[in-house]
Amino acid sequence: MPYHGQKIKGVIFDLDETIINSLGTYTEAFNTGTRIFGLEPVTDQRIAQFLDKGFRLGEILLELFPSVFEEDSRRQACVDAIRKAYLELEAKNVPLKPGVKRTLQSLRGKKIKIGIVTGRMTTGEGKWLELRRLNIHQLVDVMVTGAEAPAKPAPDGLIKCVQELGLSPEECVFVGDSRVDVIAGKKAGLRTIAVHTGVASKELLAREGPDYVLSDLNWLISYLGELQKTEGGV
Repeated sequence: MPYHGQKIKGVIFDLDETIINSLGTYTEAFNTGTRIFGLEPVTDQRIAQFLDKGFRLGEILLELFPSVFEEDSRRQACVDAIRKAYLELEAKNVPLKPGVKRTLQSLRGKKIKIGIVTGRMTTGEGKWLELRRLNIHQLVDVMVTGAEAPAKPAPDGLIKCVQELGLSPEECVFVGDSRVDVIAGKKAGLRTIAVHTGVASKELLAREGPDYVLSDLNWLISYLGELQKTEGGV
């Protein structure tokens, strides 16, 4: 097995529904934007199905309301309205998932580098705003967004993150909550851990063949310790 004897030196996380609880706010923002066009609201569950497959906002709009958003400019106007609504809502409505800060602090204490790869389109200092609000920015070494590399399931963002961490894929683990996370992690050559705390069920995640499926991040440190022992890492 290619990972045998490789010490884990980096853990990379997906952002939404892996370390932050954002689905409800995302859906609320989505419905705020589409309401401008006189459309009926959709449920969290419906939105989750699209996010699990890696659909972007514009693609979700086209899939749900093809006749309304066939025109690019009209679709972009709705995307902009949704993003604006999300920014207005997130400060009060998007908390960390349970155990996240403790997990990040534990990793930091073990000298393990931490990265985030997200499909969000922010860049520069803007991509750190939510992490600063949640007071975890100081625990994250590298963040790569969908504006900086092709979004998952493409492996490019993960490969870029690994490189910026100064590590090799064999030294890293990727943690995500969707099937596209698992697919991207495997394509990038990373050990991949799925957490069923977000858009996909345990059964759907397991079908993609991650190295392990966890119920939540509270179990991550324990699992990594067992993984190191099993594979001979020191």
